[in-house]
Amino acid sequence: MNTTRIPDGTGKGYYTMNVEPDFEYVNPLKHLEKSTIQLYHQILLDGYYLKRVVTPILKRILLGEAEEKWKRKLKEITSIEVPEWMKKLLTTQSKNEQEKLLKGISINPDQLVAFILHAGEQGFTYSQYSAENHFKGLDVGEMPTIVHIQDDGSVEKVGKTNLTDGQLKQALTQRKVMIAKFFDKGSEWHCLFTTFNSLGGKENWKDGQPHYHYISDKFGLKREEVVARLKSKEGMSTSIHIPLLDYKL
Repeated sequence: MNTTRIPDGTGKGYYTMNVEPDFEYVNPLKHLEKSTIQLYHQILLDGYYLKRVVTPILKRILLGEAEEKWKRKLKEITSIEVPEWMKKLLTTQSKNEQEKLLKGISINPDQLVAFILHAGEQGFTYSQYSAENHFKGLDVGEMPTIVHIQDDGSVEKVGKTNLTDGQLKQALTQRKVMIAKFFDKGSEWHCLFTTFNSLGGKENWKDGQPHYHYISDKFGLKREEVVARLKSKEGMSTSIHIPLLDYKL
């Protein structure tokens, strides 16, 4: 995970940006442990950076607190009962079987993490890819460092830009952001993918219900072809929708 702190322009505060770059074929538990501890550590540090009292000793102390917090979180996750459909999904041998198994089911964020860890226990590696595509004609280099549409419709931005507030709104509302999670074991793979529009309730499926799509090697497409299509402006979709419950932006 890459962390960047950006002054807010007032001289009194800053924004912390935590961005997880794409990764491939990692051990699920080790990756979640490393990225979650780092995130917890940054959250704990944020308050002290505002007070300008961060020291190497304080960083080490807070790292220890972050590691203990992860241990508690891992204990919570491992206590979650992995639904039977999740277990069966990793052993299915046909697209038809997968479609039947996933009909009418749902998932919540904690179950998703439990599934990632369960897949690791079954010998699967974990990969994640993301892509962000903007409308034709937008010069991404003109975007400010941070831009946010506030509840009242005004545009908050940090950094230089020649784009108008209207163009910045258009850039945010029309961009397409995709996140895909792959689980691989040999030639076998499973993929759960979603978009920011789906997570934000802006897709026309069940009145905006956030959801994941599912695809696997049993669909007759090559893995590299699926990744390329997911990253493209056109994106891709599947007939299998998995509702994501209890999700909050």
